[in-house]
Amino acid sequence: MTENWSEDVVSSALAAQTLFRGCDPELLKRLAAQAFLWTPGRGHEIPMRDEMPLMIVVSGALYVCVGGGPAATASTGFAIGFVGMLRLHEAAEAQFRSRRNTLVVNATEILTNEEEGDPDHPDDCSEDYGFTLPDHSDFTLQLVRDCIMNLCPHTLSSKGHAPEKSTVPLRMEVVDALTNQRNLLQKEDMQAGLCKLACISWERIYDVFAGTPSLEMFEENQQAVRYRFETLIRLAAFPNVPLEVIWMLASLSELRSYAAGDLIVKEGDCNSVESLLVLSKGSADVNKILFDGKLLEAQPFKIARLYPGTMIGDVCFIESWISRQASVIAHEDTEAIELPSRRLLDVMACYPGLTSIYVSRSREASVILQRSLTRPTDVLASMKLFYGLNPAFIRSLANITERKMNFLGDVFKEEGTTDRTLRVQEFGKVRVETSRQGSVALSDVGTVLGEMMFLGMRTISQATFRAATPLLVMLWIPHHSFENIINDGYPFEGAYFRSLQRTDHGREDMSHYAHDLKLFRGCGQSFIHDIGECIHRRAYKPGQTIVVQAAIDDRSLFLVSTGRASVIINGKVQAEEELSPGHVFGELTLLGLVLLRSASVVATTYCNCLEMPRQAFLDALDKHPEETDHFEQLTRLHAVQVAAEQGTWPFLTKASERLLYYLNLHATRKSTPPGEWVTREGAPLPTDMAYLLVSGEVYVTEENGYRILMSEGSCFGEHVLIGLDAGISSIEPKTACEVQMVSRTVFEKVMAECPDERDSTVQGILDEMAIKAQQKLGVERGSPEILNRCAFFRAANENFMKLMRPRMYAMLFKAGEFITRERDYADHMFIVLRGSAAVMGDAVSPVLRFTAGTAISEASLLGTCTFYPYAVRAENLCLVLALLRNDFNEVLDQFPDERELFHRLLADEEDILQRLPRVLKLHHPLFASSSIDFLKAVCEFADEVYYAAAECIIVCGESCSVGETVMYMLVAGNAAVILAHGEEVAQIKSGSLVGEGGALGIANKRSTQVSAWKGGMVRLIRLQGQSIGKAVQKHPDDCKALEMQFLMRSQKNAEAEAIRKEWIAKSVIPLLKNCQIFQGFSTKLISKIAAPLLKIQFAAGKDLCVAGDLADSMMVIIDGEVEAKCKEGKPVARLMTSAVTGELAILGLLSFRTATLTACRQTDTVVVTSAGLRSILKSSEAASKHLQKLAQEKLSQIDRGFPILSLPLGASNDVVVRTIALHSARCIWAPGETWRIPENATASGRHHWIFARGRAVVLVGPADHPMNPIQTVGTGAMAILPEWLCMQYEARAVALTPVEAFRISCMDIQLATLSVRSIPSWFQRFRGLEREAIENFAAKLFRAKAVIDMNRPKVPILKPLKKFRSASKLKTTGPIKMQVEEEPDTPVFSASTKSSPFGPSETSMKRPSSQAGLLSTYPTRDATHNDGRGHLRLRPLSANRRKPSKQC
Repeated sequence: MTENWSEDVVSSALAAQTLFRGCDPELLKRLAAQAFLWTPGRGHEIPMRDEMPLMIVVSGALYVCVGGGPAATASTGFAIGFVGMLRLHEAAEAQFRSRRNTLVVNATEILTNEEEGDPDHPDDCSEDYGFTLPDHSDFTLQLVRDCIMNLCPHTLSSKGHAPEKSTVPLRMEVVDALTNQRNLLQKEDMQAGLCKLACISWERIYDVFAGTPSLEMFEENQQAVRYRFETLIRLAAFPNVPLEVIWMLASLSELRSYAAGDLIVKEGDCNSVESLLVLSKGSADVNKILFDGKLLEAQPFKIARLYPGTMIGDVCFIESWISRQASVIAHEDTEAIELPSRRLLDVMACYPGLTSIYVSRSREASVILQRSLTRPTDVLASMKLFYGLNPAFIRSLANITERKMNFLGDVFKEEGTTDRTLRVQEFGKVRVETSRQGSVALSDVGTVLGEMMFLGMRTISQATFRAATPLLVMLWIPHHSFENIINDGYPFEGAYFRSLQRTDHGREDMSHYAHDLKLFRGCGQSFIHDIGECIHRRAYKPGQTIVVQAAIDDRSLFLVSTGRASVIINGKVQAEEELSPGHVFGELTLLGLVLLRSASVVATTYCNCLEMPRQAFLDALDKHPEETDHFEQLTRLHAVQVAAEQGTWPFLTKASERLLYYLNLHATRKSTPPGEWVTREGAPLPTDMAYLLVSGEVYVTEENGYRILMSEGSCFGEHVLIGLDAGISSIEPKTACEVQMVSRTVFEKVMAECPDERDSTVQGILDEMAIKAQQKLGVERGSPEILNRCAFFRAANENFMKLMRPRMYAMLFKAGEFITRERDYADHMFIVLRGSAAVMGDAVSPVLRFTAGTAISEASLLGTCTFYPYAVRAENLCLVLALLRNDFNEVLDQFPDERELFHRLLADEEDILQRLPRVLKLHHPLFASSSIDFLKAVCEFADEVYYAAAECIIVCGESCSVGETVMYMLVAGNAAVILAHGEEVAQIKSGSLVGEGGALGIANKRSTQVSAWKGGMVRLIRLQGQSIGKAVQKHPDDCKALEMQFLMRSQKNAEAEAIRKEWIAKSVIPLLKNCQIFQGFSTKLISKIAAPLLKIQFAAGKDLCVAGDLADSMMVIIDGEVEAKCKEGKPVARLMTSAVTGELAILGLLSFRTATLTACRQTDTVVVTSAGLRSILKSSEAASKHLQKLAQEKLSQIDRGFPILSLPLGASNDVVVRTIALHSARCIWAPGETWRIPENATASGRHHWIFARGRAVVLVGPADHPMNPIQTVGTGAMAILPEWLCMQYEARAVALTPVEAFRISCMDIQLATLSVRSIPSWFQRFRGLEREAIENFAAKLFRAKAVIDMNRPKVPILKPLKKFRSASKLKTTGPIKMQVEEEPDTPVFSASTKSSPFGPSETSMKRPSSQAGLLSTYPTRDATHNDGRGHLRLRPLSANRRKPSKQC
């Protein structure tokens, strides 16, 4: 009997092993019968080695300990020794580990290596992984790191690299259980309790299975398990774990194969039974859904690549309802070893010491849990056992509660004990074991353990409780402390607990969570119970996303039970919206009001949430239809909130809640991918419906080709709801979009529920159509600028128009419908927004056409016309904005300035259109002899028009023809006659005719421009061209008087134009030629520049410009006198006629005015703007390049700091130095070149010449006069030459060597120094140098001028030197004999493009063609130089002349 029992145990144990799966049960029984029974003996340790048999515990028990333990008891049926039986020990220990150095490559590592250039980056970094991220912000990068770390924590350490593995293998001890028993008194008892093992050798298995299919099955199973076993060892997936443990893991796992693109793990998946995956072959990509702030949508991004050896899953958080952190997709053909969590728990139950290889991870997990666990008060209040009790009692109970952490294998309550402590599971699982049945259950989070003994229903524990996961956290409530609290003052709670007859046996009931939710308050208990069954637990690690903004998910509702989470919107953490235990999010998604998540939620600590999927909610609602009204009311209330936050249909902003509810109820919500107008499932979306863009952006193209980008909150296609054609050719989503769509059928259904709101809703649709039509005209949404299309309002202020625009409403007219009828009472003004309307006369063509952006019947608002003067009919579908006169007057009463403005337009006679023929005949001499029939024909279809100040009424050059061209009669205000270049030559008074020549056919083009005067608005009567044409045909004799008046006016205009041309030629062009920037320009080009210039007059005391104002023009003083003042108001110079200012501004080098210019007397100027100059110079590439080159030379001049840095002042290139350099004019002189004073030298005040390189001599009078040279100037202390002194004494300078000199205005020097807070130190030295140069030079010029002006005596006083006498031999200073041809009309600087030894210059004179040729002209000591223009003899300076200092 005993043997049969042993055989049954062995055969059952063999059948349970993967190695014998599928084998014949009879053969297994035969194999069990042939097994050898062995009793190891007390304290005998069983070694694990090759050629050992497979051992199965038949009776008794073994203690199996791995590493530091704890030890586990292996009872009947436990099998061990597979690795030794198959002779795999030696081969497995010698197995080479071909594991990659890098198992995981993520996007953040690639970015870091690229930015830092890390030479130690992984070998695979050269591979193109195709990683993508929405952005590279710190938040996104940290989110990716946390995701990878949470996905495979055992492969990566906290720093993202492979964790360090211990090289010491874990010791495995298998010992007879009797070794640990004590007090064994009798030998027979000891013998009865010894462990008996059934031993089966490898040879015995083959002998029994030989020649049967079971042998093939055994070998196939062996090969499969062995492959997984060797793979786990090779990849070091469980490093240093004993081989028997790895064999058990391999036998309980499965090998999964995936083709490229197959989904291995899906983001968000969460099951109570999860799997641990080890990649064994191929590679896989990690994709995570992230919010793209650029596209405003959530989409998957590839963030990492996984290689063989990577373990997906976390042993320390096994079966903790952790959602998958990301999706893993096979990059190529991939294999993975899958180990289900429940089987892993079985292995850990047999070998608890297995977790010692995860000590560091366990430590990290314990820290995470300690930071996230909620208060004991909240935990107890949520338990069904204590739900609804006095909060003070719950707080007292929490004070005696102790939170404890246990580890895998720990036993905290044994079977048969009387421990009455109550334990509440917060994290981890507990294995419930009995002595008879072994392991009977695994309890989950939220379970209460020991409640029956706690409440006194039992006295002895019926089971042993053992930690089944690496970490277990529980709340312990001692029974005696609980009793003390009850007795201290909570009699009601004591009676409650004593009345309990039964419990829920520790199972958690979720219905009370649903009962506490505000969303379900007021619902029935049966519904809440069903809802409670739908609630599931979800857990999230720190840094893991719970929901993603703009993502489409299961639309679940979440309740945070433990931990904390952050709310992120557009990549920014909303600090004030942190979620803590008790917070709920996702209500609107659950109710179906929103399709996409409005924000991302990321766990900041370990976070436990309760999830209610929307589909489960709808199923429960179907079972309880009585709850429908409750949720309809909630939907209606929340719809208003959604409309306020996300926006509703723009034309329903004033709709009732009832209408919004029915519209949201019947409308359809869809989500589209970018680029294609289809649903996420690929179904095409129609174009003939109204759409509200809840999120995203869409391009809408109409049939006429107009394309517009619609943004979030806008709608399109709304006109379909009132029966109009859609008119949309295509719709292209720019980003992923969420839309609400309504058909006309649905709209009519909603309107049937709300009939009182039909008119207001249709008007709202028309107003929305009007706003879109305005946008096509260039008017922004919500802007009153559409009123600016009407001249009547252009003179009004913006606030007046802002109040007026809401008073306007849209009207729609189909083709052929009348907008106005002739002789109808005129009380509306209309602005056409879409389509066109026309005034039809007798002819086929319209008399007058109104297109989009034009106004109809402006006079109706003023009341100057009682009736509409003509009928206006829509030519096609016409959308207009209408404004009632009463509304206009109500707004006008609030603005007295505008009332006065419009009042000035009223003439003495109101409704003048009705009396127009009589008024023309009686009050206009021109029509005195015209017949009344002619006047009536001319006035047919006449209307009133208005123009704002300075607006053009008649365009110069416009073609004219009888029957088409209109003419005007001024009723109020004046008009200005302006010539082609903008000069006003005359004014037309009120009551005069305008444009009669073109209208009557006398002229074929408009010869002048007529504009409204600048004093205000102008009111005119417009006489239509078609009416005038008919009158001319019927009454030709009545046109003669009008023709004579036109000819007289044309003659006056021609005379004015001739006067202007003469003024341009004599006054403007010569001054422009003298401008520095126009040097070298042809007369034709300068004439083009001068042609559009206008004379600008300034009275005495008026400012031409103010220091600091923006500058983009150049000003030339034609006649007058101007005082220049610095920013503080101090006068610095006087500018006279022909002075030029602003040349740097027109070159784009200076953007502001440096001085204030005030007219001393009446001053005439012309202004050349930079924009106008650029427009003219488009036709001259050479001139444009010249200005560009001039600007570049100025910039290089600033860098050098010349001329100030060329002087011995010790200055640095400070702001003042650079400013003076910018305003200086650089010149290059060749040897022998003569400088003369410019004609307009005095116009811009005094100037200095500063010599930076080379030497020159100053001459007065004849070159051969004995007084010459007056002085030698050059670099150093003698570098300053006052130009105004040379002009005063008629002096000139001649270059001895190549000279680089700078001409600078004294005014510019003063302005530069006054523009800074503190005057630079070098400026005083400059003043001293300047003063000394002026004094010395003035004295020498005075003496020389006096001598030269004296009459020469007949007998020369001084005997001239002989021709070939050397000047060096003279003891006194000898004269320079110079014969130079007089060139009085030679310009100071003639244009030249030749190079100089010092680089390009603004102006340069004729010189040798090469630098070598120029340098060869340097005179030497005692040398004679002949340059072809005169004879120059040089002599040295005398000893008594001051030598240049060493600084020079």
